[in-house]
Amino acid sequence: MPDAPVLGPINLIDDRASAGDFEKKHTPYIEVERHDDGSLTATVTVGWDVPHPNQPDHYIAWIELYADGAPIARFDFVPVVSWPTVSVRLALDAGTTLRAVEHCNLHGLWAAEVVV
Repeated sequence: MPDAPVLGPINLIDDRASAGDFEKKHTPYIEVERHDDGSLTATVTVGWDVPHPNQPDHYIAWIELYADGAPIARFDFVPVVSWPTVSVRLALDAGTTLRAVEHCNLHGLWAAEVVV
């Protein structure tokens, strides 16, 4: 039985600082590093603030990335042997909204956004 319900179709937390541990362990954390050639590396971690379980019965199944709403990458995970952290090098214009969406097998979809 899950420790908390799925809160909505896609759970998007506006204020990480005031979020509880349940929200923090599910909300993707996006770090962006700009490179001299104009590209960037986006690193997405689920469980950055509070570790998310990675067991056969409770794990992150996948992370998807979107740029201004268009799908650009998807990463699938298996429990126990993989960890929900990914990095990808991208060519995105400044001002693009990068959204990460992850799926917890028990608690549904969670998202975060940054403007690059």
